[in-house]
Parts: sequence; C-alpha cells; structure tokens
Amino acid sequence: MKLASIKFAPGAPDIINKQVFHIRDNVDSAATLCEEAAVHVAQFINTHEIKEHVPLGVTIDLPLEEKSKCGGRVAEDSRTCAGFLRNVDIAQGVDAALLRLHLPVRVTATTNCVISSMVAAQHHFPSTSAALILNHGINAAYYEAPQKISKLANAELGASSTRVAINTELARFGENSSVVQPTMWDHRIDRESTNTGFHVFEKLVADKYLGEIVRNLITDFMDAQLIFARDTDVTTFSEPYTFFTSYMSIMEDTSSDLHDVGGLLQAGFNVQASYVDRQIVRALCHIVSMRAAKLVGAAVAGIVKKASEARDDQEPVVVSISGQLTEMNQPYVECTIKTAKRVARTLDLCEPVFNVLGEDGYTVGAALSSFSK
Repeated sequence: MKLASIKFAPGAPDIINKQVFHIRDNVDSAATLCEEAAVHVAQFINTHEIKEHVPLGVTIDLPLEEKSKCGGRVAEDSRTCAGFLRNVDIAQGVDAALLRLHLPVRVTATTNCVISSMVAAQHHFPSTSAALILNHGINAAYYEAPQKISKLANAELGASSTRVAINTELARFGENSSVVQPTMWDHRIDRESTNTGFHVFEKLVADKYLGEIVRNLITDFMDAQLIFARDTDVTTFSEPYTFFTSYMSIMEDTSSDLHDVGGLLQAGFNVQASYVDRQIVRALCHIVSMRAAKLVGAAVAGIVKKASEARDDQEPVVVSISGQLTEMNQPYVECTIKTAKRVARTLDLCEPVFNVLGEDGYTVGAALSSFSK
C-alpha cells in the first residue's frame, strides 16, 4: 500500500512525499483491510505533520463499477482479488474506518489505476487520448465517443461531445479466443497461479510473472544439464518466484565478462556461474523481456486505433505510460514504444506520441481525482 501527499503548482514539478506500508498477509475481510488502511493513513499523517483537512483519492488495480459519487464497488466478476473484496464499496469502507480514528481525511474519489494514470497524463499533457500502465499487472485505457458505447447510446451523455474513458482490462485479453498463443512455460505459470485461466495476457507480459517465466526456463535448462555445473546447489532456483523481474534489468550487463550477471547469480542464488552460464541467463532474460514488450506494443497499437477512431481530427494519438516497469526496465519500455509505432504504421495510422510518466503516474492521478468530486 502506497500513500502520498502531493502539492500541485502551475508550471512547476509536482511535490510528492510518499511512503510504502505493508499490509498483513492474513487479512481475511474487507472491514479488516479498511481498518488497516486507515491505521496506515494515520501513521502517514503523523509522519508528515499534516494538520489541515485533506481529500483522499484512492486508486486500486481492480475493475470498479461506479455506484456512488466517491467511486464504486469492486466488480463482482473480478478474478484477481480476494473473494471478500468483490462487490465491496472501497470508498465507503475506508471512509468509515477513517471516521472511527477521527482523522482529518475523507475519501472523495475511487478509481482504477489506469484511469488515474489517464487523469495524471492529461494534467501534464492535455491532449492525451490513451494510457498504459506497466506495474505488477498491466492495463490500458482510452477515450471513446459515447455514441459508440451501447450502454450510453440512448442516454443523455450519448448525444454529447464528451468522451468517455474506457478501462480495457487489457490483462484479460485472450481469455475467450485463440489470439494469444502461450508457450508450455506460460501454461505452467497459468496452471500454478491462483487464477488459472484468467488474465492470460497479463501472465505473458507483466512484472509479476516475467521473472518467474525466466526461472522456469532456467530450471528446465538445468534439468537438461545445459547450464551450471552438476554439483551446483540450485535449491533457491527451485523455489517459485525467487527470480525477481527487477533482476532482468541487471541482466542487460554489457561488460566483457558479464560481471553483474555473475554477481547477481552468486549473491542471490549462491551459484558460481561460468561465462557461458552467464550468457545463457542473460539471453533468456532478454528473450522473455523483448517478447513481452512486443506483445504489449502490438496491443497498444490496437488501442491507438480505437482512440484514433473516436477523434474528429487527424492528429496523432498521445499515449502515456506509467508504472514501476518504466523505471525498472527501460529497454522493455523502449521496445514497447518502437513496436507500437511500427504496428500503427501497418494500420495506416498516424504515428502515436508517447510520454513516460514514471512510477508515480497513477498516484498523481488519484490525488487529482480527489479534487474533482
């Protein structure tokens, strides 16, 4: 859980004070989760000496159904959250917990992370039409004409020129079709996950899974005796999710002896890797990372096409990218942008413009949303 206080000043960078808090693993109800969140808000307020009453914008990486002026409930069909969170009004729960602690904070907005990123992008780049978030998971959004949305076609909004932000739930792409072609390693990741059969696309491209794909490849190479000496202790490699995605940026090592690669394998896994071993691990990381980036780039091109069709002009679609992968793995982001531009050209679209907001894009968006209610 990340909390931040943000000060906005015209023509100046946003001032961000942020702090990360750990939520206990054994939380078993929505009420307990909201109470714990409120306690962390109290700690944050005391640490940063916030005295005045302030609005709180909540952003969450789950699909929401807007049911109140302050946000909405977690969608009933959400497959990636604990069952007790489904159909829960996050704003209502957190606000009640804040009231019980007599804190000078009230929840005024609840948004999905990718919508928050869109809001932040428009704050910095007003012409933004689409947003991509590369975090623990993945998602994208774009602005659509209300006339093209069946739920709004007959409503008052359907006749207006206002554009509507669409949360694409990109992580779920491919669940009901054969468009996505997973490998045997992808199937293994899916089978061993807590939401088998869901978020198929996300498991190919997101931060949460990339390191685990690499670990599975390495263990298969070990079983085939293609990597590491036979007497190497590979106990750590055998434990799921021990090869973190953040390691993959270290694997971009270009030194003559791949010193950083060897150092990581020694420090993180107690493995004395030969030069050939280091080359193999580096290559596996690069292949997994670039495959993911190209898949995401192709998906973004499709979203650019939708955003372009919703516009009345021929101007290029402006796309914002945010999330921790933008700072953790820059080659991934660069390949995503390059692929999206190349695919857009094949679709006869104007080449999209990309702005990278960094890790705090959705945090800034949540703060901006808190003032909009």
